[in-house]
Amino acid sequence: MVLLYHRITDVDEADDPGGMVVPPELFREHMTALADWFDVVPARDVLGSHDRPTAAVTLDDGYLDNLEQAAPVLRELGIPATFFIVADAIAADPPEYWWDRLEHLLLEPGSGAERIRVAAGPRHLDLDLGTPLSSRAAYRELSAVLQRQGHDAAMQVLSTLEAARPRPPLCARHRRLSAEQVRALAEQDLFEVGSHTCTHSALAALSRRAGREELARSRQRLADLLGEAPDLLAYPYGSVGAVVRRNARDARSAGYRAAFANVAGPVEGASPFAVPRITVGRWSVAQLHAAVTAFRGPG
Repeated sequence: MVLLYHRITDVDEADDPGGMVVPPELFREHMTALADWFDVVPARDVLGSHDRPTAAVTLDDGYLDNLEQAAPVLRELGIPATFFIVADAIAADPPEYWWDRLEHLLLEPGSGAERIRVAAGPRHLDLDLGTPLSSRAAYRELSAVLQRQGHDAAMQVLSTLEAARPRPPLCARHRRLSAEQVRALAEQDLFEVGSHTCTHSALAALSRRAGREELARSRQRLADLLGEAPDLLAYPYGSVGAVVRRNARDARSAGYRAAFANVAGPVEGASPFAVPRITVGRWSVAQLHAAVTAFRGPG
């Protein structure tokens, strides 16, 4: 099994509309249990042959809390992990991902237009922001659409929203790793840094040329930063429709040796360029156990 986490921080569930946050103490419980159930190995080694049930831990997007909250737990328990970094997001402007800015714009109380029409690629959406309930529905709908678009479409939507509603201030909970902090993670023996492309665009939404550039340029940028090119890739969003067969072929051509998706399942029998991962949420240990044993055979 390969597990996928995103943010490890103390945030109320109500402030986690994307379901991406696991509190640090719960993360510690997960890791302690995982080490009891599995041999936990680096993500690059999970594809090999193993005598015992084996798992790997991955964290996507390069949030600062990965260094401040997740890394100390992993070090204490001796658990290896791979951190997949969005190359253009390191010290980038704006310093928040589009989905984090969207959270501020649509879900935080404030003045401004209560109905906004936005163009998201070929889609046009009428957003009702009149009540907390309708705003959450608008956030879910717009997020789902933008996940299937490229980075430019998301930036266009943010521009439209920020013209119609006050631009919210940046917040500490969405901070991302700096170049120095990414290097600090990569220098630790337990940890490895992999590529999560340049802009976190769904590769299937891009032209063949743009998709290849995302794969090659992100690998080169991380090589310039770390002194060695990563050979592990995590597809942005990684779900059916967000990544297609040509993206796997292009990943191989770009020099990666394995690529990870966001589709639950066991690693056995999977293509090295479509390695399944279980996306973990704010689960109890019992829920985590149910998820990692769901694919166990009758034996």
